[in-house]
Amino acid sequence: MPKNILILSDGTGQAGGLLPDERRSNVYKLFRATRCGPDSAVNPDDQIAFYDAGLGSASDADDIKIGAFRKIYNVLSQATGLGITKNIVDCYTFVLQSWEPGDRIFLFGFSRGAYTARCLGGVLGWCGVPTRMDDGVTAFYRDPKTARKVANEAVKTVYQHGAGKGSKLLDAQRKELAARFREKYRSSDETDRANTVAYFVGVWDTVGALGVNAVQQILILLAVTLGVAGLATAIWALMPWQIALNVWLFASVGVAVTFMVAWYLATHLKWATGLSDPWWKTIHLTGWRMKFYDTVLNPRVEYAKHALSIDENRAKFARVPWTDESTDSANKEDGWFEQVWFAGVHSDIGGSYLETESRLSDIALAWMVNRATNVTHPIVVDDKWLHLYPSSAGVQHDEIKSGWLPWKSCVRKIPVDAPIHPSVVDRFKLAGVVHYDETKAYRPEGLRGHDAVKSYYDGGAAPDPEAGSAIARM
Repeated sequence: MPKNILILSDGTGQAGGLLPDERRSNVYKLFRATRCGPDSAVNPDDQIAFYDAGLGSASDADDIKIGAFRKIYNVLSQATGLGITKNIVDCYTFVLQSWEPGDRIFLFGFSRGAYTARCLGGVLGWCGVPTRMDDGVTAFYRDPKTARKVANEAVKTVYQHGAGKGSKLLDAQRKELAARFREKYRSSDETDRANTVAYFVGVWDTVGALGVNAVQQILILLAVTLGVAGLATAIWALMPWQIALNVWLFASVGVAVTFMVAWYLATHLKWATGLSDPWWKTIHLTGWRMKFYDTVLNPRVEYAKHALSIDENRAKFARVPWTDESTDSANKEDGWFEQVWFAGVHSDIGGSYLETESRLSDIALAWMVNRATNVTHPIVVDDKWLHLYPSSAGVQHDEIKSGWLPWKSCVRKIPVDAPIHPSVVDRFKLAGVVHYDETKAYRPEGLRGHDAVKSYYDGGAAPDPEAGSAIARM
């Protein structure tokens, strides 16, 4: 009997289930209500779920055994997006170990976890799910070692070939690599496409750029260099034999720089052999910033839902919509694709604030649950693990005011006819709502010209009756 396979990928620094009372994201809340287990009503024959902790979280990098190194890794992960490839591989490995023909794959994610989920959707679209070993006869081994080896091959060799380059030559090579992978592992359907794609993709506020700008890169490298120099000095002071400090520092920093260059080349240098192009034409470096480059939604995806933040004011957190040309509704069920705008900043949409301040994120979570349970083959939700209290009067946060980092601000550009959630209109009607440190009427600059609410900015008190199409359905 076909089952649901849920992959839930969390945002940067987010890891649920570590403490009895913690700041939980919508991703973890949904996982908790959809997982199977001795305390869950979800039958594993009907549905299984995999939770992918966010980059730089306490649960991330659990394969790094030395605590100090793990902390350094987590800080760099949060700052630069280091480890995103590992997250994609982790999720795809679970799919390889679990999928059987007929199973439906649901992908959920928030922030950089939304990036991970959408990348995983891309991997599935290119590579499918192997059914045979590379001899073409033996049934695919599902042990962790084999599944991870093949997952690494699919993600690093196929999907990331030409990442972010916008090169037609590299794109053609990736297509050839994908066809070769599917032939090798018998993961094509009768029309020579991938044998499966995501059934449902549901994401909260996908983050655009994973990395850092040039100045920040230099500062990070400088900090690492100074850290190595400081550690080397401490070791030198404890050494029983004599060696000149400047020689020791030069050697230590040299080794560290050599290691960093080697690591960079190992993770960013791509090439392929056996293609129609000569191997030297396949050589390239993927970018460190890893700006989200795959904005095309696979047309075979049955349902796609994206909850977007109206009020996120950090320029670094630019929205990443799906492109219009990839969301053609021909031969699709009504409402299969939705990108809806919600009140609040980034984590007011994806969650992770105190429960007493999570009424706005409850709106976006309730919307996603509604969508995922009202499809032809819905997810199973154990209601005893999910109690939501959505309110359009909820507290709105501001990471620029509350954080210590000097974020560059911006106003998100929202199309005048973009679908906004009905709760947004309800919020406009209130005399005042909490905006982090002050209470005032809700009048976001990004919606000033929006068809459904522009009358409020001119002193009016009712939405434009002709703007019904700009208000999303409940």
